[in-house]
Amino acid sequence: MDHPAAATRGALTCNERYARGLEVLRRIGGPGWDVQLRAAAETTPDLAWLTVEFGYGDLISRPGLALPLREAVTVAALLAHRNAERQLAYHMAGYLNAGGEPRVLLELLYVAVAVVGFPAAIHALPLLRALFRERVLTALRIAPAGDDGSARSATGWRALAALVDDAAALERDWAVLAPRFAQWSIAFAQGEMLARDGLDERTRELAIVA
Repeated sequence: MDHPAAATRGALTCNERYARGLEVLRRIGGPGWDVQLRAAAETTPDLAWLTVEFGYGDLISRPGLALPLREAVTVAALLAHRNAERQLAYHMAGYLNAGGEPRVLLELLYVAVAVVGFPAAIHALPLLRALFRERVLTALRIAPAGDDGSARSATGWRALAALVDDAAALERDWAVLAPRFAQWSIAFAQGEMLARDGLDERTRELAIVA
């Protein structure tokens, strides 16, 4: 379909961007990829068009990030949003449709715990569970730590030192106000949540930024 204002905006350019957006939607949408688009177009055709042309044809189609990684970053942003369940479910499935590994979706929940808190991850669990059930996927389990916590504290210190120039100074700044919080931030957030296997460093850091 042609945009109603395509003639004044440059029909060829607009239509090409729209077609490029449709191609991305086909890749990540899977069967029934256009159901939501057609439903939106019945009420707000301009909004449906712009979603494809700009959102997917301009933004999601940009070079620089492979589509699975771009979808993983989108999932991370929507985890933090916590007010877009339908979009989060759509892009979780879209990540798999683009060729992503199921383990990454699980690990993004742990990143969410460290960055925006348990509620964000727990809020997304039913969506991920439904997706795994639909795709007949099994959640991967890891053995719980059996030590006194010293190992994850050491891991947390190494992770923090890799991110900042002076990890000890940062820890001292935290400890002035809340020593226990500083300890937990290093041992739990850095040593437990963000030091897990399953995400390469680039994906993890992009997810944190998102």
